[in-house]
Amino acid sequence: MTGRRGGNALHLWAFKIWRGLRHPFARRILTYLVCVIVLLALWQAASSGVRAIKGRPLLPGPYQAFSDLIRNFNLIQHDFWISAGRLGLAMLIALALGYPLGLLIGHERILDQYLSPLIYITYPIPQVAFILFLFLVFGIGNTVKVAIIAIALFFQLLVSARGAAKNISQEHITSVRSAGATRWQVYWHVLIPATLPDILTSLRVSVGLGMAFLYIAETSAMLSSGLGQLVEGSMYRPSLASAGIIAMAVLGLALYLLIDVVERIACRWKYTQQRPE
Repeated sequence: MTGRRGGNALHLWAFKIWRGLRHPFARRILTYLVCVIVLLALWQAASSGVRAIKGRPLLPGPYQAFSDLIRNFNLIQHDFWISAGRLGLAMLIALALGYPLGLLIGHERILDQYLSPLIYITYPIPQVAFILFLFLVFGIGNTVKVAIIAIALFFQLLVSARGAAKNISQEHITSVRSAGATRWQVYWHVLIPATLPDILTSLRVSVGLGMAFLYIAETSAMLSSGLGQLVEGSMYRPSLASAGIIAMAVLGLALYLLIDVVERIACRWKYTQQRPE
């Protein structure tokens, strides 16, 4: 009888777990965990392969990196928040400037006619080419680091906003205007709701670009703050450099998830129309 009750409890426990995994959020967490495990396994395999070929542990494995991360947690945490502040501020500046300007250029024909050629000329220029001029203008302080990242993200969001605004059907705009909507109401009730999902998607994609420019900005100046400087200054301590890279990956993932949460709040209609799985 006891074994039968234990078996029923086990089946009930397994059913609850299976039912919980049917929830989209639980499945997403499980997917992230599986991906992390796969990445750690590939990392360990690469570390073992390099050691077998070179005869030396040139590439530290996950255990060494996480051990150094724990031992130097206070230092890495300090640099983490400095880098997070720089990247977050740069993304907000790029969004606040690039999104409205892109909407204006994409919707207003006169602006599109005269400003689009300027965008086509300046957008392909590598933004790293502006680093020297930014150093001359702003020096080597925190301002120039934020400016380098913001410029790179600004052009990407500007082009995305312009394209999203131009893709809106003219029939929607005409129907709203025929109902007596003002120009401001057209922007607020048509252009912004229609383009916001695309802009947030572009902002989510730009996290990777922002991380790359964050590293460039933090290693281009002779300062000792930020994850980029931590990684650059730890080249003779591979495990500490790997710990810094892990912290950068966590920062990128946190920003990615934050943008996802913002999208679910700001674009609720996008998710309420989907059928629950």
